[in-house]
Amino acid sequence: MQIEPENIYFPLDDVEIQHVDNPKRIANPIIENSWIAINEHEFRMQVENVGEFYAGHGKLVQYSIHPAATRSSLELYLNGSVFGAILHQRKILPIHGSSFIFNEKGVMLCGESGAGKSSLTTAFCLNGAEFLTDDVTPFEFIDNKPFIIPRSDRVKLWSDSLGQFSQSKDVLQKIRPEDEKYYFPIKQSRRERYPLHHVIIIKLKESGENEFKPVTKSDAFAALHNEIYRLHYLSAMPFLKQHYLMQIASICNNCEVTIVLRPKNIEISNMQANLSDFLS
Repeated sequence: MQIEPENIYFPLDDVEIQHVDNPKRIANPIIENSWIAINEHEFRMQVENVGEFYAGHGKLVQYSIHPAATRSSLELYLNGSVFGAILHQRKILPIHGSSFIFNEKGVMLCGESGAGKSSLTTAFCLNGAEFLTDDVTPFEFIDNKPFIIPRSDRVKLWSDSLGQFSQSKDVLQKIRPEDEKYYFPIKQSRRERYPLHHVIIIKLKESGENEFKPVTKSDAFAALHNEIYRLHYLSAMPFLKQHYLMQIASICNNCEVTIVLRPKNIEISNMQANLSDFLS
Protein backbone atom coordinates (compact mmCIF):
# COMPACT_ATOMS: atom_id res chain seq x y z
CA MET A 1 0.00 0.00 0.00
CA GLN A 2 1.38 3.39 -0.99
CA ILE A 3 1.97 5.81 1.88
CA GLU A 4 0.82 9.39 1.37
CA PRO A 5 3.45 11.58 3.06
CA GLU A 6 1.02 14.47 3.56
CA ASN A 7 -1.07 12.24 5.84
CA ILE A 8 1.81 11.30 8.17
CA TYR A 9 1.16 12.36 11.77
CA PHE A 10 3.77 14.14 13.91
CA PRO A 11 2.98 15.55 17.37
CA LEU A 12 4.47 19.03 16.84
CA ASP A 13 2.98 21.38 14.27
CA ASP A 14 5.90 23.86 14.36
CA VAL A 15 8.44 21.34 13.03
CA GLU A 16 9.18 21.24 9.30
CA ILE A 17 8.55 17.69 8.05
CA GLN A 18 10.17 16.63 4.77
CA HIS A 19 9.77 13.37 2.87
CA VAL A 20 13.09 12.89 1.03
CA ASP A 21 15.00 10.11 -0.72
CA ASN A 22 18.09 10.47 1.50
CA PRO A 23 17.81 12.20 4.88
CA LYS A 24 20.74 14.36 5.94
CA ARG A 25 23.84 12.75 7.37
CA ILE A 26 25.67 13.98 10.45
CA ALA A 27 29.20 15.21 9.87
CA ASN A 28 30.51 14.92 13.43
CA PRO A 29 28.49 12.43 15.48
CA ILE A 30 29.38 11.91 19.14
CA ILE A 31 27.56 8.55 19.19
CA GLU A 32 27.54 6.39 16.06
CA ASN A 33 26.85 2.77 15.23
CA SER A 34 25.30 0.84 12.34
CA TRP A 35 21.81 2.28 12.90
CA ILE A 36 22.05 5.56 14.82
CA ALA A 37 24.16 8.73 14.91
CA ILE A 38 23.75 11.62 17.38
CA ASN A 39 25.46 14.85 18.33
CA GLU A 40 24.29 17.81 20.42
CA HIS A 41 22.03 19.20 17.71
CA GLU A 42 21.37 16.39 15.21
CA PHE A 43 19.99 12.86 15.17
CA ARG A 44 19.93 10.22 12.43
CA MET A 45 18.47 6.72 12.54
CA GLN A 46 18.00 3.84 10.12
CA VAL A 47 15.29 1.25 10.77
CA GLU A 48 15.23 -1.95 8.75
CA ASN A 49 12.18 -2.28 6.48
CA VAL A 50 10.83 1.08 7.68
CA GLY A 51 13.04 3.96 6.56
CA GLU A 52 15.71 6.48 7.52
CA PHE A 53 15.14 9.49 9.76
CA TYR A 54 16.88 12.78 10.54
CA ALA A 55 16.07 15.38 13.21
CA GLY A 56 17.98 18.63 13.40
CA HIS A 57 18.16 21.64 15.73
CA GLY A 58 14.70 21.05 17.15
CA LYS A 59 12.94 22.26 14.03
CA LEU A 60 13.50 19.92 11.07
CA VAL A 61 12.57 16.28 10.47
CA GLN A 62 13.40 14.37 7.30
CA TYR A 63 12.44 10.79 6.54
CA SER A 64 12.61 8.28 3.71
CA ILE A 65 10.21 5.36 3.27
CA HIS A 66 11.30 1.75 2.71
CA PRO A 67 9.08 -0.14 0.21
CA ALA A 68 8.06 -2.60 2.95
CA ALA A 69 7.05 0.11 5.42
CA THR A 70 3.49 0.74 6.56
CA ARG A 71 2.16 4.12 7.59
CA SER A 72 1.72 2.99 11.19
CA SER A 73 5.26 1.56 11.48
CA LEU A 74 6.66 4.79 10.02
CA GLU A 75 4.70 6.86 12.52
CA LEU A 76 5.86 4.59 15.35
CA TYR A 77 9.43 5.85 14.92
CA LEU A 78 8.52 9.42 13.97
CA ASN A 79 6.35 9.78 17.07
CA GLY A 80 8.80 7.91 19.29
CA SER A 81 12.56 8.12 18.74
CA VAL A 82 12.47 11.10 16.36
CA PHE A 83 9.98 13.03 18.52
CA GLY A 84 12.22 12.35 21.52
CA ALA A 85 15.25 13.69 19.65
CA ILE A 86 13.42 16.91 18.73
CA LEU A 87 12.35 17.41 22.36
CA HIS A 88 15.90 16.90 23.62
CA GLN A 89 17.21 19.34 21.00
CA ARG A 90 14.69 21.89 22.30
CA LYS A 91 15.76 21.19 25.91
CA ILE A 92 12.23 19.98 26.70
CA LEU A 93 12.31 17.21 29.30
CA PRO A 94 10.49 14.09 27.98
CA ILE A 95 9.48 11.40 30.46
CA HIS A 96 8.58 7.86 29.38
CA GLY A 97 5.02 7.90 30.66
CA SER A 98 1.35 8.50 29.84
CA SER A 99 -0.75 11.23 31.40
CA PHE A 100 -4.31 12.45 31.93
CA ILE A 101 -6.39 14.79 34.10
CA PHE A 102 -8.38 13.11 36.87
CA ASN A 103 -10.39 15.09 39.45
CA GLU A 104 -8.71 18.26 38.14
CA LYS A 105 -5.24 16.86 38.88
CA GLY A 106 -2.55 16.07 36.35
CA VAL A 107 -1.49 12.42 36.70
CA MET A 108 1.43 10.71 34.96
CA LEU A 109 1.85 6.92 34.85
CA CYS A 110 5.37 5.54 34.46
CA GLY A 111 6.76 2.03 34.55
CA GLU A 112 8.48 -0.69 32.59
CA SER A 113 7.17 -1.97 29.28
CA GLY A 114 4.04 -4.03 29.91
CA ALA A 115 3.23 -2.31 33.20
CA GLY A 116 -0.01 -0.95 31.77
CA LYS A 117 0.64 2.77 31.28
CA SER A 118 -1.34 3.07 28.04
CA SER A 119 -4.14 0.66 28.98
CA LEU A 120 -4.71 2.35 32.33
CA THR A 121 -4.65 5.80 30.73
CA THR A 122 -7.25 4.57 28.25
CA ALA A 123 -9.39 3.14 31.05
CA PHE A 124 -9.37 6.46 32.90
CA CYS A 125 -10.18 8.43 29.75
CA LEU A 126 -13.04 6.10 28.79
CA ASN A 127 -14.43 6.82 32.26
CA GLY A 128 -14.35 10.60 32.18
CA ALA A 129 -10.70 11.61 32.61
CA GLU A 130 -9.17 14.01 30.08
CA PHE A 131 -6.43 12.57 27.88
CA LEU A 132 -3.07 14.35 27.70
CA THR A 133 -0.28 12.08 26.44
CA ASP A 134 0.67 8.48 25.69
CA ASP A 135 4.13 6.97 26.11
CA VAL A 136 6.03 10.30 25.89
CA THR A 137 5.16 13.13 28.30
CA PRO A 138 6.97 16.43 27.59
CA PHE A 139 7.30 19.07 30.31
CA GLU A 140 7.47 22.83 30.50
CA PHE A 141 8.54 24.47 33.78
CA ILE A 142 6.99 27.72 34.96
CA ASP A 143 8.17 29.26 38.23
CA ASN A 144 10.09 26.00 38.72
CA LYS A 145 6.88 23.94 38.62
CA PRO A 146 6.18 21.14 36.08
CA PHE A 147 3.47 21.44 33.45
CA ILE A 148 2.54 18.64 31.03
CA ILE A 149 2.55 19.58 27.34
CA PRO A 150 -0.30 17.58 25.71
CA ARG A 151 0.84 16.31 22.31
CA SER A 152 -0.91 12.99 21.60
CA ASP A 153 -4.06 11.92 19.78
CA ARG A 154 -3.81 8.14 20.25
CA VAL A 155 -2.62 5.36 22.52
CA LYS A 156 -0.88 2.09 21.66
CA LEU A 157 -2.81 -0.95 22.89
CA TRP A 158 -2.33 -4.70 22.64
CA SER A 159 -5.24 -6.73 21.30
CA ASP A 160 -6.00 -8.26 24.72
CA SER A 161 -6.41 -4.75 26.18
CA LEU A 162 -8.76 -3.82 23.35
CA GLY A 163 -10.78 -6.92 24.20
CA GLN A 164 -11.09 -5.81 27.82
CA PHE A 165 -12.45 -2.48 26.55
CA SER A 166 -14.86 -4.29 24.16
CA GLN A 167 -13.19 -2.47 21.27
CA SER A 168 -12.80 -4.10 17.85
CA LYS A 169 -9.34 -4.14 16.34
CA ASP A 170 -10.72 -4.58 12.82
CA VAL A 171 -11.00 -0.84 12.14
CA LEU A 172 -7.71 0.15 13.83
CA GLN A 173 -4.20 0.64 12.45
CA LYS A 174 -1.86 -2.19 13.34
CA ILE A 175 1.40 -0.64 14.51
CA ARG A 176 3.72 -3.32 13.14
CA PRO A 177 2.78 -6.32 10.99
CA GLU A 178 4.43 -8.76 13.38
CA ASP A 179 2.72 -7.51 16.57
CA GLU A 180 -0.86 -7.59 17.82
CA LYS A 181 -0.62 -3.96 18.90
CA TYR A 182 -2.81 -1.17 17.53
CA TYR A 183 -3.26 2.61 17.53
CA PHE A 184 -6.43 3.50 19.42
CA PRO A 185 -7.57 7.11 18.85
CA ILE A 186 -8.57 9.16 21.87
CA LYS A 187 -10.18 12.56 21.47
CA GLN A 188 -8.05 15.34 22.87
CA SER A 189 -9.57 18.78 23.29
CA ARG A 190 -6.77 20.32 25.33
CA ARG A 191 -3.69 21.83 23.71
CA GLU A 192 -2.52 24.11 26.51
CA ARG A 193 -0.17 22.90 29.24
CA TYR A 194 -1.53 21.44 32.49
CA PRO A 195 0.18 21.19 35.91
CA LEU A 196 1.44 17.83 37.10
CA HIS A 197 0.28 16.81 40.57
CA HIS A 198 0.92 13.09 40.96
CA VAL A 199 3.35 10.56 39.48
CA ILE A 200 2.49 6.87 39.68
CA ILE A 201 5.35 4.44 39.03
CA ILE A 202 3.91 1.01 38.23
CA LYS A 203 5.88 -2.13 38.99
CA LEU A 204 4.71 -5.66 38.27
CA LYS A 205 4.52 -8.52 40.73
CA GLU A 206 3.38 -12.11 40.26
CA SER A 207 0.17 -12.11 42.30
CA GLY A 208 -1.72 -10.69 45.27
CA GLU A 209 -3.34 -7.27 45.70
CA ASN A 210 -2.29 -3.82 44.56
CA GLU A 211 0.19 -2.21 46.94
CA PHE A 212 0.62 1.58 47.13
CA LYS A 213 3.92 2.79 48.54
CA PRO A 214 4.96 6.44 49.01
CA VAL A 215 8.45 7.26 47.77
CA THR A 216 11.13 9.39 49.41
CA LYS A 217 12.37 12.35 47.38
CA SER A 218 15.77 10.74 46.80
CA ASP A 219 14.20 7.49 45.55
CA ALA A 220 11.70 9.45 43.44
CA PHE A 221 14.57 11.42 41.90
CA ALA A 222 16.46 8.24 40.94
CA ALA A 223 13.31 6.60 39.55
CA LEU A 224 12.31 9.61 37.43
CA HIS A 225 15.85 10.07 36.12
CA ASN A 226 15.65 6.53 34.76
CA GLU A 227 12.32 7.40 33.11
CA ILE A 228 13.82 10.14 30.89
CA TYR A 229 12.69 9.20 27.39
CA ARG A 230 15.57 7.92 25.26
CA LEU A 231 17.98 8.52 28.12
CA HIS A 232 20.90 7.14 26.12
CA TYR A 233 20.69 10.12 23.74
CA LEU A 234 22.11 12.28 26.54
CA SER A 235 25.53 10.65 26.16
CA ALA A 236 25.79 12.84 23.05
CA MET A 237 24.17 15.85 24.76
CA PRO A 238 26.16 16.49 27.95
CA PHE A 239 24.87 20.07 28.20
CA LEU A 240 21.39 18.69 28.92
CA LYS A 241 22.25 16.50 31.90
CA GLN A 242 22.46 19.22 34.57
CA HIS A 243 19.46 21.00 33.05
CA TYR A 244 17.30 17.88 33.36
CA LEU A 245 18.55 17.04 36.87
CA MET A 246 17.24 20.39 38.11
CA GLN A 247 13.89 19.80 36.40
CA ILE A 248 13.49 16.30 37.85
CA ALA A 249 14.22 17.76 41.28
CA SER A 250 11.42 20.26 40.62
CA ILE A 251 8.98 17.41 39.90
CA CYS A 252 10.00 15.65 43.13
CA ASN A 253 9.60 18.85 45.14
CA ASN A 254 6.20 19.79 43.72
CA CYS A 255 4.42 16.48 43.14
CA GLU A 256 3.45 13.34 44.99
CA VAL A 257 5.25 10.25 43.76
CA THR A 258 3.88 6.78 44.52
CA ILE A 259 5.02 3.29 43.58
CA VAL A 260 2.22 0.85 42.79
CA LEU A 261 2.97 -2.87 42.86
CA ARG A 262 0.50 -4.34 40.38
CA PRO A 263 -0.21 -8.08 40.06
CA LYS A 264 0.28 -9.28 36.50
CA ASN A 265 -3.13 -10.94 36.23
CA ILE A 266 -5.33 -8.07 37.44
CA GLU A 267 -7.90 -6.85 34.92
CA ILE A 268 -7.58 -3.30 33.66
CA SER A 269 -10.98 -2.27 35.03
CA ASN A 270 -10.10 -3.47 38.53
CA MET A 271 -6.71 -1.80 38.42
CA GLN A 272 -8.27 1.44 37.25
CA ALA A 273 -10.90 1.32 40.01
CA ASN A 274 -8.25 0.76 42.69
CA LEU A 275 -6.07 3.55 41.35
CA SER A 276 -9.07 5.84 41.03
CA ASP A 277 -9.92 5.30 44.70
CA PHE A 278 -6.32 6.01 45.66
CA LEU A 279 -6.19 9.26 43.67
CA SER A 280 -9.57 10.51 44.93
